Amino acid sequence: MPLTPADVHNVAFKKPPIGKRGYDEDEVDAFLDLVETEFARLIEENNDLRSRGSDTGDRPAPDQADDEADEPAIAESAGTAAQQAPALQKSGGDELSQATRMLALATETADRHVGEAKAQADRLLADARTSSEQMVTKAKTSSDEQLAEARTKSEGLLGEAKTRAQALTQDAERKQTEIMGGLEQRKSALEKEIENLRTFEREYRTRLKSYLESQLRDLDGRSSAEPADRQRPAGVGQQQNSANQPQS
Repeated sequence: MPLTPADVHNVAFKKPPIGKRGYDEDEVDAFLDLVETEFARLIEENNDLRSRGSDTGDRPAPDQADDEADEPAIAESAGTAAQQAPALQKSGGDELSQATRMLALATETADRHVGEAKAQADRLLADARTSSEQMVTKAKTSSDEQLAEARTKSEGLLGEAKTRAQALTQDAERKQTEIMGGLEQRKSALEKEIENLRTFEREYRTRLKSYLESQLRDLDGRSSAEPADRQRPAGVGQQQNSANQPQS
């Protein structure tokens, strides 16, 4: 089945499966537009050459180029030229020579245009492949750079967090040590004060006991001296009582 510009225009490619590489859709569409335009131009030029060949009583046969899209048209033109060859031989040597030159010119022109189109297609395909590979490489490089930057930033934040945590821990330990030291000092002071109070209590109890005992002895002494005082003269008794009273 011959390939037409409409076939090139309407062709649709499937997207590659996930994970496999594919070409950029915009670049492929642009390339197909170029192929369609060049293909239409070659067909128009081929038709023009055929018309010019018909005016001289002959139709040029297309060349056998490498482009598979022109093979049906080439075969058809070659068959037509073969069928009309006997008629050309009868029309005379001049017309045959002219038709042969026209056929050679048409063949050369077609070969040149087909070769140029194929070279341009190969060049565009190579450019598209190179551009795609460059884009993939650039994207990969950018991704690696972003990943390395993110890793470096993450490590920096982690290091800062560790440093800050260590500083907070050291500060808390220092404050704890200071607080514990202050509590120990206060505890020692309180224990010393308690001990002093206990010593004062013991001494106070001892002095109070001694004082009470001395008072009791004085009372006992006074009680035993009262009967004798009643028998003595009043003056003698008053002198003894004055002598027995404790001095403050």
